[in-house]
Amino acid sequence: MTGDPILPDDDTAKARDGLFDRVIGAMNALGTVWIIGLMLLINADIFGRTAFNAPIAGVAELVAFSIVGIVFLQLAHTLKSGSMTRSEVLLNVLERRSPALRSALLALFHLVGAVLLAVIAWRFWPSVEQAWLSPERHFMGNPGFFTVPQWPLFALMLAGIVATSLQFLIDAFAHVRSAIAGKS
Repeated sequence: MTGDPILPDDDTAKARDGLFDRVIGAMNALGTVWIIGLMLLINADIFGRTAFNAPIAGVAELVAFSIVGIVFLQLAHTLKSGSMTRSEVLLNVLERRSPALRSALLALFHLVGAVLLAVIAWRFWPSVEQAWLSPERHFMGNPGFFTVPQWPLFALMLAGIVATSLQFLIDAFAHVRSAIAGKS
């Protein structure tokens, strides 16, 4: 269907998906490196606390900050790889009985996911903007002991939400194509 505005030709889709795949792959890799750094930080804190009675300030705050950041960085890749938790009882039955209906149902599921995450991104944007414009009022931690601004975390969350919404949309179009072709 070359030239169809709703379903791009395969070369255009592959080029766009290739770039997007690299972006969400990089986000996933960054999340993985962040996990390794977090493990090193926690171990250094334990070692410092045990060996020298000198814990590292702010480790608890950084762990809380990091867990949220890592989840949102890796969310789109989790969806793309098919690792998102879901019940597949109905999908397995439909795969045998009506692959086109299965694809249509998955297209609807992914379209709803894309719309919901787009709405979340739209509603979350003002929080990101406020945290960026007044970082002195938007921070995590204990003032005077250890604080970290919220805007980097909010920006990562927004990036993850937008990337996941786009991945849902890409998956929805793929399932629409499968439904039209009559296969799963």
